[in-house]
Amino acid sequence: MSTLKKIVLALVGLVVLLAGIGLLLPRQVHVERSTVINAPRATVFALVDGFKQFNKWSPWAGLDPNAKYAVEGPDFGVGARQSWVGNPKTVGSGSQEIIETEPLKRVKSRLEFGDNPPATAEFTLAPEGSGTHVTWSFDSDMGPRPIGRYFGLMMDRWIGPDYEKGLAGLKTLAESLPKADFADLAVATVDAKPLMVAYIESQSSKDTAAVGEAIGAGYTKVVAFMQTHGLKQAGPPITINTRWDDTGYGFDAAIPVDKTPEKNIPADSPVRVKQTYAGKALKIVFKGPYGGMTPSYVKLQAYMAARGYESAGPPWDEYVSDPGTTPEAELTTNIYQPVK
Repeated sequence: MSTLKKIVLALVGLVVLLAGIGLLLPRQVHVERSTVINAPRATVFALVDGFKQFNKWSPWAGLDPNAKYAVEGPDFGVGARQSWVGNPKTVGSGSQEIIETEPLKRVKSRLEFGDNPPATAEFTLAPEGSGTHVTWSFDSDMGPRPIGRYFGLMMDRWIGPDYEKGLAGLKTLAESLPKADFADLAVATVDAKPLMVAYIESQSSKDTAAVGEAIGAGYTKVVAFMQTHGLKQAGPPITINTRWDDTGYGFDAAIPVDKTPEKNIPADSPVRVKQTYAGKALKIVFKGPYGGMTPSYVKLQAYMAARGYESAGPPWDEYVSDPGTTPEAELTTNIYQPVK
């Protein structure tokens, strides 16, 4: 047998051997990395349950400054989706879409990268001390071909360092956000309708009793104005909160009205008429004494920071209950925060 023939047979044998070994290699690939983040689970969950904040901590976001990203679908939860088109040598093209969520516990996404088979990524969260233990995992079916299974052997080495970098970025971001735990806060995203209101600009100290007196005095003047101009109340009274800082509380005491005044409002009138904000807003429902609303506002601000919402204007409180006939513990107030 010639030397060339022996070499060819040896190569064929090697290829057959490698193919056989490849078929014995695992078809399913799993990669995971973990870290502990000193932040409430609600904060961490909010960061991974959508893509508004993803590129702030993603290990791939800075690889191609010219890449184009699009965020689609709902702001968070199942259906939230991010797609991108970039340099094939760095980030390539693909998409990720959330397909399963379990509040405060896990978020699972479907990943698509060009012609590669679909894969899934999952975040699992668990309490650890005063922080959150986070595991980020990747799973993929490498297909029936031996070559794909050989590539599977390299996945941990290829993806693992990126996941470590991403978790470090997630940790830095989460730990920089407000510390309030908003896990028990029920937040709805609503389309706020504009209201025509008669209002007066007011202010007071932050003392609960002083706030109550200032609001009552403001409404007294607004009601007198409405009577003078033949206006009827068209909804629950509201306070539009223009300032809450070390100098005190600033607000507009406002009452929705059925129409605009038919006669001109004197230039020196302290009560004016305007249309309120219309558009996207976050809504929470507070029950209890008015003086106890501050913690709900603190939680709402933490929620906004974690979800990536920006304020689009001053929040307002809608007083649904009549304090004259409703026990303090049962008072209901709707809190609205315009967002973009």
